[in-house]
Amino acid sequence: MSARSGKESIIHQLELPRTGVRTRAEFETLPTVPRGWAWELRSGRLELSLMPVTFWYSRIVCQVLDFWRGYGYEAAGDQYVADSGFARGEIGQHNFVADGVVFQPGHRPDKHSTTHAPANLFAVIEAVWQPAQVREAIDKLRVYSMLGIPHFWIVRGDHDSDDLDGFVSMYELVGEDYKLTGSRLVSELTPARDVVSAN
Repeated sequence: MSARSGKESIIHQLELPRTGVRTRAEFETLPTVPRGWAWELRSGRLELSLMPVTFWYSRIVCQVLDFWRGYGYEAAGDQYVADSGFARGEIGQHNFVADGVVFQPGHRPDKHSTTHAPANLFAVIEAVWQPAQVREAIDKLRVYSMLGIPHFWIVRGDHDSDDLDGFVSMYELVGEDYKLTGSRLVSELTPARDVVSAN
C-alpha cells in the first residue's frame, strides 16, 4: 500500500548511506511508529507508510475479486499485490500498487510472477474509505489510463459506519480517458449487468 496523506501523515524519507546499507543499530534508532504504520524501502529511501490492511479492506477486496473469478477471470489481490505491485510501463522501481487486479481474459500469470505488465491487466480495483485515499485513487485514473488498462473500479467504504458493504464506482477507458459507466453496492453486483465483455 502506498503512504497516505491524511490527518495522520507523518511521512519521513531517509536517504540510504552511500554503501546502500543501514546497520541494525541504525535501524533501531528510527522513530517508533504508531500501530498500522511501517517502514518501507522505496527507490533507495526509507519511507514511513500507512498499511491499512483492516478487516474491511481484506473482506471487500476479496469479495470483488471473487465476483470476477466467478465468471472466468484470473484475479489477484490482498498481500500478493501489496507485496509486488505491477509495472508502470516496465518492470522496475516505479511500480504502482493496487488493492486488486483482474487479468485479461485467458491470461494466467506464472505462479512465481511478482510484477504484471499493463497489457495483461483488464481491471484495477482500489478500496478506499478516507478522503485522502479517495483523492489518491482519483489521481491514479490518469496513470492507469496512460497504461491503457480498460477498467478501473473504486470501492468506497463508510469510515463512520459498521456497515461492511462498499459502493463501487466503475470506470471504463474510452479513448484516452476514463468515463464513469456505472455504480452500485458491492452486495448488488450481478453478472447480467456488471461483468464486462472482453470485446
